[in-house]
Amino acid sequence: MELKRILAKDLRRATEKAVALYGKDVLFVSNSRVNGMTEVIVAVEVMPEVVQAPTDLGNGAQFHAVLNQSFKALKNGATASAAPAIAMDESEDTASDSTETTLSHSTGNNPVDSASNQRDYIRGREIVNMVRDELSAMRKEFKLAQRVAMWQSPAGAHPAVQPLVAALAEAGIPVSLRTLLVDHINDMDDLQSATAALKTHLVNSIGEHHAKMPQSGIHAIAGPAGSGKTTMVAKLAKAAAERKGADTVAVISYSDQRAGAWSQIQMLCAQIGVDCLRANNPETLKTLLSELGTRKLILIDTPGVEVAMRTHEIVGCGSNIATHLVLSADASTTTIRKTLLDPDMKWASLMVARMDESTQPWPLIQMLCEVPVALSAASDSPKMSAPLRVLSAAHLVELAIQSLELDDAMANCAEASDHEQENTILTAAQALVQRIEKMPHAS
Repeated sequence: MELKRILAKDLRRATEKAVALYGKDVLFVSNSRVNGMTEVIVAVEVMPEVVQAPTDLGNGAQFHAVLNQSFKALKNGATASAAPAIAMDESEDTASDSTETTLSHSTGNNPVDSASNQRDYIRGREIVNMVRDELSAMRKEFKLAQRVAMWQSPAGAHPAVQPLVAALAEAGIPVSLRTLLVDHINDMDDLQSATAALKTHLVNSIGEHHAKMPQSGIHAIAGPAGSGKTTMVAKLAKAAAERKGADTVAVISYSDQRAGAWSQIQMLCAQIGVDCLRANNPETLKTLLSELGTRKLILIDTPGVEVAMRTHEIVGCGSNIATHLVLSADASTTTIRKTLLDPDMKWASLMVARMDESTQPWPLIQMLCEVPVALSAASDSPKMSAPLRVLSAAHLVELAIQSLELDDAMANCAEASDHEQENTILTAAQALVQRIEKMPHAS
């Protein structure tokens, strides 16, 4: 399987282009906006090339002479038709050598293209690995759900609590966590008491582990691509600038080669009024940190690819650099495990972005119940006008309970109950008719 990149004006045209080029079975991996265009990454199956056996190897000296003459003709601007024809087929080794020579001539003198290709390759590799991990996690969830479904059902709970059990079943909750929650409220007979008990149980399981928001010192903000790192950095810088002054805060963008990343952080810092600098390697970062030694707060924005490696590079530039992880509230279990539970990383705190009302942070809640992590900042909106607030376990649990949509679940349960009652009445009437028909005097 190979990743292909397609650029178009909008998503519809990019989709049509992908289908036209690679067929209806093409796998769409991701899409994003790049320089006003829509970038679509697709995965296509690469068919092995059929190598035909050479019919006539010819003379080696003659082949090299004709090949050199062809290269000279192409270098002088001649067309392919003007090049002398080769009366023999290349062997596998010769074809490989000529391909490497052509690639070296075309890309060897353009370091910008090489860096861009390397960045695209790393990004594509991480996307493919992420898709594989997600599919593996989904298979495990399906197997576990099949085992649990054989002995657990909403009908076993009290009728008053069945709407909450049904809402838990409809939400995107990991099977193991959902099973524990249903068992915890299965014996209760009041919906409000069950909901309150559910909140208390989750908050106690997570625990209250707090960490202060970055207010002084050097702090690196890391996280996977699309988690909201840059916005979090800008909001932290804005809060510190309002308290201590814009001239005491500085922001550094470290090794983020993504298209438009530098322009975005520059624009946000210009709105706040704080200095924004750029470092592409550890040496430059060390120089900037020494020059900004008088600043009270220095925030380092990191790239979304190779998170662990870039974070280790930053930590190696100074012994007093604290690292914070940013995750979106709706991050998947695979993404959380890969970043939060990395044994080589010691995060000072966890920051959560995109905590709006439509988000279901159940995978994050499950992970926090298993591993104690210090919580620091929460972002409810990507708008700069919406300030950060202190993140707490109660805040996460309240957001998760709100996303259950208990009103819809109660309506569905009431409808099912009415339908069951109608079926019961109809069955009783039919039984009465059958008994009457069996009487001797029935006509």
